[in-house]
Amino acid sequence: MRTDTAPPSVLIDAKTLARDYLSVSLATVWRMRADGKLPKPIRLTSQCLRWRRSDVESWLNAGFLPIATSDNNKKESVPE
Repeated sequence: MRTDTAPPSVLIDAKTLARDYLSVSLATVWRMRADGKLPKPIRLTSQCLRWRRSDVESWLNAGFLPIATSDNNKKESVPE
C-alpha cells in the first residue's frame, strides 16, 4: 500500500488505485467496482470517477484486499 504525506482528502483515479494501492490491473479495478467490491467512488462527470484516498485506505486497513480465486482466476475482495 502506498504511504506518503498527501492529505487524506486527495482523490485518486482508477489507474492509481490499481497500480499503487491494489497491485492489480485496471480491468480488475473496473470489475471490482461493478461487483460492488470497492469503496463507493465519487462521480465528477459522466465519464470521470475518483475514490477518496481516506476511503480506500480505511477499506484496506479493515482487511479488504483483492485476492485471486483458484476456481475462476478472477479477483475478489474478501476480509482477511
